[in-house]
Amino acid sequence: MKTNIEGIILAGGESKRMGTNKSLIRLNTKPLIKHVYDRLIGQVSYVSINTNRPIEIFPKNIQFDDRILNKTGPLAGIQAGLFHAKKNWVQFCPNDCPFLPINLVEKLSFCIKDKGPTIILPGLFDQLEPVFMLCHRSLLKNLEDFISGGGRKMELWIKKNNYKVVKFSDPKAFININSLNELKKIEAENN
Repeated sequence: MKTNIEGIILAGGESKRMGTNKSLIRLNTKPLIKHVYDRLIGQVSYVSINTNRPIEIFPKNIQFDDRILNKTGPLAGIQAGLFHAKKNWVQFCPNDCPFLPINLVEKLSFCIKDKGPTIILPGLFDQLEPVFMLCHRSLLKNLEDFISGGGRKMELWIKKNNYKVVKFSDPKAFININSLNELKKIEAENN
């Protein structure tokens, strides 16, 4: 467990493709967000949740809303997370990725150095996985300036900063579930 890193689960999306609150959709009898929480909690000092609708299965005191309400996507959750952060480093994870690596924080945090990157994120087969970033909270103002200037693309913001990519190889590690069809397929493959 990394005591100098906190975890934040991004669960503030609208779940349009799922048609209902994605966090509470069950995969093998357990809500998606609980899969993520259970995999993340042992890797960080504590976990909180960015959500715009309270999730009853978690205490209210670990949940917080977006602070920017103009549909900026995951960047709004990251901004709120950095604003609420108590630790210097924050590990972000989406609420719909039940197989996130149990060594995610260990691998990403290995790259933390005194004058090193301020964003560290996984890469899988030459594809960035930006919503799984480990981010230094000093980037809060930088992110707010990017958003207020009209920026919405997470990868564009990341590439404007000092970032490092850590390679991962498990194709299942960063699978996210966006629809009931995807959920059924994953349940069938994992039974």
